[in-house]
Amino acid sequence: MLHVLVDIDETMLSVPKGINAKASSIMFKKVFGVDAHEEMIDNVGKTEMGIIQEVLEKIGLKKDVPTKAYTVWGQATADQLQEHQPKILDGIPELLNELSHNPQIRLGLLTGNSTARTEAKLRATRLDSFFRDSKTHQLIGVFGEMAPKRDQLFDLIKEQSTPEDRFVIIDDSLIAARMAQKHIIPIILVATGSATEDQLRPYTSHVFPNFGENRWKEAALIIARM
Repeated sequence: MLHVLVDIDETMLSVPKGINAKASSIMFKKVFGVDAHEEMIDNVGKTEMGIIQEVLEKIGLKKDVPTKAYTVWGQATADQLQEHQPKILDGIPELLNELSHNPQIRLGLLTGNSTARTEAKLRATRLDSFFRDSKTHQLIGVFGEMAPKRDQLFDLIKEQSTPEDRFVIIDDSLIAARMAQKHIIPIILVATGSATEDQLRPYTSHVFPNFGENRWKEAALIIARM
């Protein structure tokens, strides 16, 4: 089985500017009693656990991250997205639909978002159906509350895999590119986030400006041949 592990932010969808920071500020106030938000640090590609820990360290607060932090952040995100709809990026519905009809492929998520925030973002765009287990209806993948570092998320996937399992990642970030390089797994990169095509090319020959203009067909074909 080929597992296609897909990122969320700036890979599949884009949340309106300021929404992530606003939702995180609600969480930091309610859970930790501080005025802070995720954009106080370089948060691109990082896990939710890591982001919370890093922000708290930056403001000189040493505390464990309770489960409540993820649920509050997820609910705040869901509330914000009711008024500010995220944008599905070009070619994503077509790519996911094509891959989902291949019996040799299983779609999953490898994201820095917690499960709660993933639910909020994917439900808002109705992309969640591509990533739900047909029996449990739970989202398939690994999420940002499971580890402080992005590459540790793939360690969790490997622990659950069999020798026959193969993997490919779809992402937009340099952190993910380095993770794929570290684990020696193929990656398809799309320059729809903060990293440029030139910055992404050293990590793979499969770099796209976006999946629009039928470029999703090429990406799907590359994946099907892996």
